Amino acid sequence: MDVLEIGDAPIPNRFDSASHEILAFLRTTAPMGVWTVTRLVDGSQVYLSVEDVSLGVSAGDSVPWTETMCRQMVAGQPHIAIDVQNVPAYRAIAEAESRPIAAYVGYPLVTASGQLFGTMCGFGPATLPADFERHGPLIELLSRLLATILDSDLERTRLERDIEHANLRAQKDSLTGLLNRNAWDQMLAQEQPRARRFGEAHTVICIDLDGLKHINDTLGHPAGDDFIRRAGQVLHANARECDLVARVGGDEFGVIAFDSDSASGAALAERLANALEQAGIPASVGHAQCTLMAGLEHAWSTADTAMYERKRNRRGASPAR
Repeated sequence: MDVLEIGDAPIPNRFDSASHEILAFLRTTAPMGVWTVTRLVDGSQVYLSVEDVSLGVSAGDSVPWTETMCRQMVAGQPHIAIDVQNVPAYRAIAEAESRPIAAYVGYPLVTASGQLFGTMCGFGPATLPADFERHGPLIELLSRLLATILDSDLERTRLERDIEHANLRAQKDSLTGLLNRNAWDQMLAQEQPRARRFGEAHTVICIDLDGLKHINDTLGHPAGDDFIRRAGQVLHANARECDLVARVGGDEFGVIAFDSDSASGAALAERLANALEQAGIPASVGHAQCTLMAGLEHAWSTADTAMYERKRNRRGASPAR
């Protein structure tokens, strides 16, 4: 494995591995109740990597960004508070916490483009020694190193994704020209570890056409094929260029919307549903957000369940699956 080195300490050049190594180092060098690397996602601070000794924090946990000490730190509050009672902005948050928070350390993780990705931070159940601030320059250096590794890993991942998606697009459904089911399954498998590594916000959308059996029975299968083909054209035309659209079953389609939070994902699902309706193609649409722990496969299952719930509501009775 390629590594970067500081002194004699090897630091992996993958963001998640580097996060674990740096947090483990801080746990012994600058002990606190918990050290964590977080990401700001969809208005929440999500814990990506965690070294917890005493506070019960786990990877995948999240809190509203507006209620965090890290938000206050980014806004200009001290990077190190050996006693949060001495910093009013931190004290107010600590008093509202269910966990005992007496000390805080935090530094932002900012990408090369200037975007706030998240933070590297620590929380202590007891106040810190008076000389703890001597660790400040080292912790800041490690946060900057981690941000550099993050940029490198994001760029490498973008290039890998572009190549993989180009290869996947060669696996086309013969009727619609969209990705076929095999390509869809491969894509979910490839993206799953990346979504967990970076805590990325993706939306999965499930679309099931209504009335295909009636068309096949009354107008014939060529008319049914045309119905499916037109649906594929509408979905392709109304998805974003970066989204992947696949035909995953006879009259079922899937869309993965990359880098889309809950609001933009819901807006895309509504846009696709409206475009199909305007084209005279009745369909039921469900969507779900990918989460750090559940991942894309769970989001796909959740979107499928939401789609069938919508179908039941549209028909007024449970449809045959």
